[in-house]
Amino acid sequence: MIYKEMPREGLPVTLATDITTKQVSLKADVVIVGSGAGGAVAAYELAKSGRSVIVLEAGRYVPSADFKEDMTDSMARMYQDAGLQTNSTGDLILLQGSMVGGSTVVSATSSARLPDAVLKLWAKDHGLENLTPEQLKPHFDKIEKNLGVHVNEPHEINDSANLVVQGCESMGWSWKPLSRNVKQCALTGLCLAGCPSDRKLSMLVTYLPWAVAEGAEVYGDAHVDFVNGRNGRAAGVEGRFIDPDTKQVVANFAVESQIVIVAAGPIQSPLLLQKSGLGRQSNMLGRNLSVRPGVSVFGKFPEPVYGWRGALTGVYVNEFHNAKNSYMTMETGLAAPVQLISQGELGEGDDHIRFMKEYKYFSALNVFIQDHGQGYVQWIGDPYTGDKRIEWNLSRDEFDAMRAGLRRAGRIMFAAGAEKVYLPSYDRTAATSVFNLDKAVDKIDYGSLGLYTMRMIAYNPQGTCRMGKDPFNSVVNPYGEAHEMKGLFVADASLFPSELTVNPQITVSALASYIVDNIVLRQSSYFWT
Repeated sequence: MIYKEMPREGLPVTLATDITTKQVSLKADVVIVGSGAGGAVAAYELAKSGRSVIVLEAGRYVPSADFKEDMTDSMARMYQDAGLQTNSTGDLILLQGSMVGGSTVVSATSSARLPDAVLKLWAKDHGLENLTPEQLKPHFDKIEKNLGVHVNEPHEINDSANLVVQGCESMGWSWKPLSRNVKQCALTGLCLAGCPSDRKLSMLVTYLPWAVAEGAEVYGDAHVDFVNGRNGRAAGVEGRFIDPDTKQVVANFAVESQIVIVAAGPIQSPLLLQKSGLGRQSNMLGRNLSVRPGVSVFGKFPEPVYGWRGALTGVYVNEFHNAKNSYMTMETGLAAPVQLISQGELGEGDDHIRFMKEYKYFSALNVFIQDHGQGYVQWIGDPYTGDKRIEWNLSRDEFDAMRAGLRRAGRIMFAAGAEKVYLPSYDRTAATSVFNLDKAVDKIDYGSLGLYTMRMIAYNPQGTCRMGKDPFNSVVNPYGEAHEMKGLFVADASLFPSELTVNPQITVSALASYIVDNIVLRQSSYFWT
């Protein structure tokens, strides 16, 4: 494949401001809700197979030329709820992209295949014998090649990450370079704000343009309200074009199709299906929410680190990525101040000023643990004027695992020469040496259900439209098709029956490719024209 630079004007996307009528009627073989890691891959593969495809994205369209590498601007324009999507208790922020290209546009680019052990568990517990490593390997190979996935080279590991490497070497703990979907990274360190040079191979500059080249149509500002059915089959969707600046409804739309693929993400996908009257058979729709919760630990060093320079994500600590330690991983990456403000990391008043003065001296480790699907999402109220409810809290065992992660991350920082380690508690907590680290961590108490104890963030929610063989214990079948409605598919991280314990983006794309392959193989069952 010869790399071809995208034109400055970007993709031909129809937006709310382009609509001149109050009612828009569209028709295609396939309508896809969502344009991220799953939706974009499905759009390209189906369009390439000769099917007419319409992609509907609720977020706005921001071409690469408009990226400012400014997190304040990016969070306002490109993130769900301006980067402040939280659980009901407000102690967990769930960061998700909301734009054409989805979360892939603002991702940290970490790329990993789901472990074979997870597939074995899915086969044993959920009847997914079809999802074997051998079946999925060609899909992973194709996705990784198309998205430039590679192991970080030494020049892609910045000073902040190298300090973590030093700490791990001193502790005798295993670490590895991360893999990322980047081509010739410009090393600006602002991945979460979007990549203006198109070095990050997100869906915005890969699968979506390829889908458009094969004839797919893309619509932004398109809020899908319902999936429509006819005689037990999916028949299309309906919704509203909403101007993202004025928040005004510009027009209603209806799309007639023979297949519907929902790929709006683990929060929005189940909400759409709930509003559409689905989920009664198993009562699993919206349940089993896992988030792979994370916290940030900061080490303050005597010399400036400038942790924002270079690639955002460099290495990860895999010493504790096993069942005994809740599949704990620690990844390097210092978030921008505006994101840390949203997490409550920067403090207030004098504490905030002190933190900002020290910012250039920080290295950061982000600690992630496995949770066990105890959360759920639910649409509350009227389909148009209601709102989502996201329920999730740490269990006691998960809280203890997270505290163990704080101790380990702190030891890595001190072993690398840190003068002080800041811990992510609401009650500002820091350790000044490895000798009082455990005491500082012990001050972070579980309290009442663990609420308001640690400032947590989630980049990887999953599991709310569980895949499985049993229609009374899952939402979709082993090929991604809804048990309750033929021709309705799900192709995002909500499919996962259990948490991956690694970044899910590449797995979502590979599963979408697998699901589409099976649709094409059985196309006489789905397409009558």
